[in-house]
Amino acid sequence: MEAKQQSFDIGFPDNDVILLVEGQKFHVSKAVLSDHSPVFNTMLNKESTAKEIVLEDKKAVDVVEFLKSFYPNMKHPITGANVLQVLTLAHEYQSPLVADCENFMIIMCTPKSGVRVSTLLDYILAGEKYGLTRFLEAAVEFCAKIDFDFLTGKTFLKILKSFKMTEDLRIYSKFSNIDIKTRYAIAMKRVQHLEMNRRKLENSQTVEDDYKIPLS
Repeated sequence: MEAKQQSFDIGFPDNDVILLVEGQKFHVSKAVLSDHSPVFNTMLNKESTAKEIVLEDKKAVDVVEFLKSFYPNMKHPITGANVLQVLTLAHEYQSPLVADCENFMIIMCTPKSGVRVSTLLDYILAGEKYGLTRFLEAAVEFCAKIDFDFLTGKTFLKILKSFKMTEDLRIYSKFSNIDIKTRYAIAMKRVQHLEMNRRKLENSQTVEDDYKIPLS
């Protein structure tokens, strides 16, 4: 059964092309898309006479978040609620928003950000997938000071077992899926912190505590 087509006006005054996603029509501007993305620029030049462009294998909700993040009269901020949605499309369409997403994720690599273990691991997996080297450096530094059982999901599994509940392996699975190079970098950074704390202890200085952040 064909998806019911719905029309969505993004609000830009010079709409001259339609993006068709999951049966929904998004009225947008060729100029805005072309100026923002070299991929869109090539696509629109190739199909210069087309009134509709079909975006295959895309979710309408993701396209909305992506468009709202750079449209001149909108420019919604990157937040924890949309960063992974925007990043996926920004990378595919070679959008400058990739840097904005990376900057946001770097900011989240602090204990005061309130980021959860599960979310942090999602960010790391995305960072590896899209080659966000600056973020990965910040994430390694941050992860090196997080309680290791929290980071790997072992504490979570212990809590679940104590209540005789079915083991939830999501956090453990996410950590296991992180590239071995990143996990090695975290381990090496942890060793550096342990050595630093040992020296502080020997000098009767305050030893740094592990960060404790929410699980999920």
